[in-house]
Amino acid sequence: MNKVFKYIIASVFPEHCPYCGQPVTVGTPACADCEKHFPETIRECYAKGGYPCAAPFSYDGVFAEAIKNYKFHGRKDYTEKLSEQIARAVSCSFINVRFDYVTCVPMHKNQLKSRGYNQSQLLAKGVAKALNIPYSSLITKDKENEPQHSLTSNQKRDNVKGVYKTINIDRIKGNNILVIDDIITTGYTLGECCKILQKAGAKKICCATLCAKIIR
Repeated sequence: MNKVFKYIIASVFPEHCPYCGQPVTVGTPACADCEKHFPETIRECYAKGGYPCAAPFSYDGVFAEAIKNYKFHGRKDYTEKLSEQIARAVSCSFINVRFDYVTCVPMHKNQLKSRGYNQSQLLAKGVAKALNIPYSSLITKDKENEPQHSLTSNQKRDNVKGVYKTINIDRIKGNNILVIDDIITTGYTLGECCKILQKAGAKKICCATLCAKIIR
């Protein structure tokens, strides 16, 4: 989409700050007030199993509100601005890694039907576009489990075991894979996804999320 067309669209459908909801100038990542909260450094942590994960923000303040609105209140229009921040974190943290594919943490079909969209998939496709890397669905979730946010740390560990399976194996074996989710807390969900990608023959696996709230 060229810049002129973007400005025409924005005149009819104004862009909004994904962190506070205020109207913003076309092409800006956030309003001036929220951008002041952007940290200078990228959060770097690990999913379970030692898989590196990068996140531009901590899960607090305006960034936590952005995820809640994006995830639970249908604000899919925030996708581009949020995914660009994840892409920025990836570029800073994994500068020496050439990724072959971007993928995401999948949803079970029942949860997808209830919410209407997988926010992690939208973010992953946005990151893929920003970094010019192909997106591919490499993981499926065939078993429905309890929402992770409602469980204790130990329950979260057990809750994700055996839930995910790999697909499109020919795109996994020998390739470097970037796995996207919206938030990392205990790291069990991302860790489980990375583990099955590794078992399927992935060469190197890294993760990125919008926010990090590491709980051990």
